[in-house]
Amino acid sequence: MAEKYGISEAEYAIIKKQAAKRAEMRREFLKQRTNPFKHAAEAGFVFDEGHQRFISMKVTQFEYFKPNRRNALFGIGTIVIPMFVYGYLIHKERSTREAKVRSGEIRYRDRLFKLC
Repeated sequence: MAEKYGISEAEYAIIKKQAAKRAEMRREFLKQRTNPFKHAAEAGFVFDEGHQRFISMKVTQFEYFKPNRRNALFGIGTIVIPMFVYGYLIHKERSTREAKVRSGEIRYRDRLFKLC
């Protein structure tokens, strides 16, 4: 039966288990959400422990941050080096364009920035 979907029987069984688990979790959430007595003290919201742990981690991550070589290399590689490369490319392009304008290779009417 699962071969018509292009996946194996094992993968199909895993997908079915995941869908059943999602449906069960949804039923439980709706059951708790619509119970008028259970969450009266919590302003009507269902308290999710996993979500609370995630929010608490995001708030306190700077307090527990420990700089090390890997963090430093990541910051340099994702922030500092791309900024310098982009700055160099802009400088090089503008310098070559300025040199062409000053030598007369680009006519006035073909320039990007002109007075009229």
